[in-house]
Amino acid sequence: MIKKRLVVSFVSVFLVLLFFSRGICRTEADVHFEKGVDYINQGDYQQAIEEFNRVISIDSEYVDAYCGIGIVYLNQKNYKKAIETFEKATALDPDEPIAYYLLGRAYKEIMNYEQAISAWNKFLALHPRGKRARRLRKHIKRLEEFK
Repeated sequence: MIKKRLVVSFVSVFLVLLFFSRGICRTEADVHFEKGVDYINQGDYQQAIEEFNRVISIDSEYVDAYCGIGIVYLNQKNYKKAIETFEKATALDPDEPIAYYLLGRAYKEIMNYEQAISAWNKFLALHPRGKRARRLRKHIKRLEEFK
């Protein structure tokens, strides 16, 4: 239950930051993305995926929509699909730190610590400062003991 709240909290913070980074000028894809986020927060994962897929049909390179779908799969414990989706996001935009962070989480869940550490190191290379980066470095250190 705590894990689920953490994921939902993380998603909410992530999406608020995205909203403000995009500015006031919203596209049709942005509207569908926001609806997808709302559906995730309501726990309606099927509707969320439908909205994110609408985003992708409008803009096939809308990386945040792939991250949204991946978050749904993480919440559903469908780690294989989550990994596939986050890999697609990182391929579309290799400079998007959040996709690497989430990819690392998915790999950690299936206990593939080497891949998790690799993804998180890419996140840290793109986003080296802040509270999340400090916590992640500590977490990586602990995981390296299991390798």
